[in-house]
Amino acid sequence: MKLLSTLFLFLSFSLCGQAKIDLSNKATISILTCGPGQNELYSLFGHSAFRVKDEKNNLDKVYNYGTFDFNTPNFYLKFCRGQLLYQVSGYAFKYFPYQYHNENRWIKAQVLNLTNEENQKVYDFLEWNVLEENKNYKYDFFYDNCATKMHEVLEKSIGKIDFDYSNFPKGLTHRNLIHSYLPKNSWSKFGIDLALGAVIDEQAKLKEYMFLPDYLAAGVKKGSTHQKNLITKEKYILPYRQLEKPKTNFALSPMFVSIILVIASLYFGFISKKNNPWFDIISILFGVVGLIIVALWFLTFHTTTKTNMNLLWANPILLLYPFVSNRWKKHICYIGLGCLGVFVIIAVIGVQEFDTSFYLLAICLIPLYLKKLLPFKV
Repeated sequence: MKLLSTLFLFLSFSLCGQAKIDLSNKATISILTCGPGQNELYSLFGHSAFRVKDEKNNLDKVYNYGTFDFNTPNFYLKFCRGQLLYQVSGYAFKYFPYQYHNENRWIKAQVLNLTNEENQKVYDFLEWNVLEENKNYKYDFFYDNCATKMHEVLEKSIGKIDFDYSNFPKGLTHRNLIHSYLPKNSWSKFGIDLALGAVIDEQAKLKEYMFLPDYLAAGVKKGSTHQKNLITKEKYILPYRQLEKPKTNFALSPMFVSIILVIASLYFGFISKKNNPWFDIISILFGVVGLIIVALWFLTFHTTTKTNMNLLWANPILLLYPFVSNRWKKHICYIGLGCLGVFVIIAVIGVQEFDTSFYLLAICLIPLYLKKLLPFKV
């Protein structure tokens, strides 16, 4: 969730600095759910925020947990390594719908059914949270994001909430959940499946579904607290629109590219008798991909990139293949074949779910290994 970097928004931060307010009995607090977008990868999953409105106090403010400071030292390095701190920002609500209106996205408000005392507790917590010394938090896409902050704030402010999971599909993993928002056979799905490891293939608890704004909205809709309904009413601030997922041009898709690579590898491995650099190119390409996976696993603080079994086909040692003797090439091929065997076992027992394209890419390596290892020419 990126910071709205327009001038009026930065101005609104300063305009909203106020002394502590005692909310009136007309005050309302709402959870805002913003529909998925199509312009950026992060927007595909929607967004959540709080709105506090009190006309008697001339207060209408949004609390957005999806912002960060672009002036942070070493911003891009920290972002890539998972060390960038996100922030909660409080600003005038009138500026909040601007981006969503431009992107043709809907915004739904769920007004919380709270007492005056509970409203005050939530508001005081939010005001405390936006203070300079309290506003930063360690973002985690699955466990600590804009949506999880909604129920975290409520439970810290007013106590335990009984969420309604009756309409949640059962037995899904975190990967299943994010796949439902991604276009099939797309580079976004390919990249996410390549970068994220087996840790997201464990079955998610129902409450963990609410890292997605849509599931948060569903969970609180018929939820309850202190023997009363949590939500008093729902309304759309921007009208509901069902946006179709972007369609992928098959000729530019990961599946098509993988099929071409497989055909080329089979041809150069089993049909063509000419010496060519094809397998040197393939080994370097796959080795570089493997290095990226290793870097994400061991050199970053992203919990979701750990235990990534894609290393079994995108093996970093393949980088050495073009530059070593035939003896060492054979050692690399033996290791590679063994890794592919483990890759198949991992896929069968379901330790990690792999994109279909990954199986095709793994097949690309078989002609390379066999051509080097078999005692006769193929």
